[in-house]
Amino acid sequence: MTITNEMLQNEIEVLQQAAKLHAKYSISQYKQVLSILDELEEEKALLERKVQLRTSHLEKEIVQKEQLANKLEKIAKYDQLTGLANRYLFLSELELVYNEAKLLNKRFSLFFLDLDGFKLINDTYGHEIGDILLQIIAKRVQEVVRKDDMVARLGGDEFTIIFRNLDSKTKLKELAELLIETIQKPIEIEDITIYVGASIGIYLFDLKENETFYDVIVRADIAMYESKKAGKGIYTFFDESMQEELHRITNIKQKIKTSLQKEEFINYFQPIVSSVDHKIKGAEVLLRWMNDDKMISSNVFIPLLEDDIHLIKAVTFWQIEVVSTMLEETDIFYSINLSAKLLNNELVEKLQSLFEKQNFDPSRIHFEVTETSLSTNMLQASQTLSDIKALGFNLSLDDFGTGYSSLAYLRELSFDTLKIDKKFIDDAFKSKKNKKLLFAIIQMAYILDLKIVLEGIEEKYQLEIFQTNEYIKFQGYLFFKPMDRQKLSETISFSPKNR
Repeated sequence: MTITNEMLQNEIEVLQQAAKLHAKYSISQYKQVLSILDELEEEKALLERKVQLRTSHLEKEIVQKEQLANKLEKIAKYDQLTGLANRYLFLSELELVYNEAKLLNKRFSLFFLDLDGFKLINDTYGHEIGDILLQIIAKRVQEVVRKDDMVARLGGDEFTIIFRNLDSKTKLKELAELLIETIQKPIEIEDITIYVGASIGIYLFDLKENETFYDVIVRADIAMYESKKAGKGIYTFFDESMQEELHRITNIKQKIKTSLQKEEFINYFQPIVSSVDHKIKGAEVLLRWMNDDKMISSNVFIPLLEDDIHLIKAVTFWQIEVVSTMLEETDIFYSINLSAKLLNNELVEKLQSLFEKQNFDPSRIHFEVTETSLSTNMLQASQTLSDIKALGFNLSLDDFGTGYSSLAYLRELSFDTLKIDKKFIDDAFKSKKNKKLLFAIIQMAYILDLKIVLEGIEEKYQLEIFQTNEYIKFQGYLFFKPMDRQKLSETISFSPKNR
């Protein structure tokens, strides 16, 4: 076939058209590629912004979690009120120091410090003032001890101090005296001047067989309570005789708990007579304990009962129930000694429940409260005694004159009877001044419309100085000694004075 010029021209035109089409298509593809690239760049920028934002959030979360972890650690290890180490951190540190002392044959010392009078301040001025007081005391303690010594607040008004590498008794005495002196300085809070003291127990570590670091705490605590018993505001070093006393007390407490279950406690009654005709008008309920066929002295077990709220509550509630059943047997009133520790809503609820169940005359049950015991919780006592009074029960202030705030109690609390302590009766015969004081107390009771019970009447000549009237009653061995329930019933029934 012969290729002509025309054929070539046509072929060239076709190729040119194809080239145009290809160029057009390529440009279109290129533009699409550019458009896709732009979109990818936007997506990339968006992703980068999201990544930056997420990274920023994560960084903030990490910081917040670190801050929270630090805060939780501080809460877990430090007292939030004072900033001192708390019980957890104290126990951890003491265990570490104890193990180090055992391993390296080192010595250390532990102070157990308890404030004197803090509860009364807290009850009188409120918890806010009490909290400020604790913060001030914490700072004072830290100023006395060395920087490396750990000061901890175990709770309430109890503090401990661990002294590393310090076993000089002389130095420990100086520190204890300085702490007591520093704490006793007056504290000004909201225009109130407050005084508070401190009792300190000291245990100087001396490795003993089978001893644990918990024993260190117990021994310092025992020494502190010895300081409390000795009059407060002092320091005491632990010695083994204290441990023996603790074991003795623990054993007696265990016996008391067992005796409660075995019903080995019994009630005795000491009559209270009229000053006019000496007839029995009432009887004070006295607790006695028969253990292993022996009568245990009340001086031994009553303080231990008082020391354990559960024990004193169980015994007192039992006495109240017994007396409520005796009201139908006799026509006299009964006085029950009441621990200030029981002055709370639980006692009021118990009395209300018992009254509703048995429907007795509540005015024939008198509750005796000592003025010295009231000082531990005046505000709570005032409210509870008011509630008891509202139920119809009578109230007696016992051992009047042995404390230091008697007039305040008579003003603030609604007592019906004043029991004048035996000491005033005895002292009245030693000087004219003492006799005038006794008569002044009796006259004050008349003015306040209070009945009077004179305790400890043992001799006939003691009766000669008193004017007999319906307001005054006597109690003492001159008339009757304490007796059991059956003997009381027989005495009331057969005594000519009560027929």
